[in-house]
Amino acid sequence: MPYKHGRPLIDTSLPFRLAGALTFYPVFPIANIINIVQYSTSYENRARLRRHRKAILVCNHTTFLDPVKMAGAVWPRRVHQTMLEATVEFPVLGTFTRLLGGVPIPRGKNSLAALLDAASAAFRFWRYLLFYPEGECYLYNQKIQEFRPGAFYLSAHLDIPVIPMVTVFSGGKYKPYGFFGRAFPREKLVILNPVYPSHYIRREKNGEISMDSIRSYAKAVHTLMQAEIDKRGGCSAFYKGRMNRIQGLNDK
Repeated sequence: MPYKHGRPLIDTSLPFRLAGALTFYPVFPIANIINIVQYSTSYENRARLRRHRKAILVCNHTTFLDPVKMAGAVWPRRVHQTMLEATVEFPVLGTFTRLLGGVPIPRGKNSLAALLDAASAAFRFWRYLLFYPEGECYLYNQKIQEFRPGAFYLSAHLDIPVIPMVTVFSGGKYKPYGFFGRAFPREKLVILNPVYPSHYIRREKNGEISMDSIRSYAKAVHTLMQAEIDKRGGCSAFYKGRMNRIQGLNDK
């Protein structure tokens, strides 16, 4: 059934879960081959993901094929990934992305509460919910943009860790775009150690979680991720700026 604004963000019914598995497992191997051929994708520390029954995953958003790379990090398990609500609302394609694990970020002032309800339901059946906390895709960027608080809000309220992941690019031996150079960078997805909300979260006098402490939590994770890229000498030579949204699909 097509998604419309105001409906549950994740369909956890048995028919939809079965349809999702039947869609994802044939599609992923083909998409993964494309991603590996284009970016020579590799992974480091994937075992850190398997140690956690529930976790919020966060990563810098650097290519159009990031959802494929993220799925590869947890394979053969599935990961549900957040995306713009406008993408999921699109006829046919929207249903397809939901079957593959897409979760819309709803518009409006109650979006965080709706995401929290959706995450609570999702974690009954799946281990991971992934966010791109920059909110946009910055092609081949190695300087992470400021984070939005949604992922860290969920982590704090559900009392589960955030597991940061960073895409680190390298250019290879030759200059990009030259006669012998690569048109695309090589990418490595590095999984960092989990970060627990209890180290950062404070409560107000009325018992509510302080939004300032959630922002501090987000900033601390951002700092860890940027430090990892810098330590590994992430290549910025391929940077192209913010990826344009697709006209008529998610440019709302």
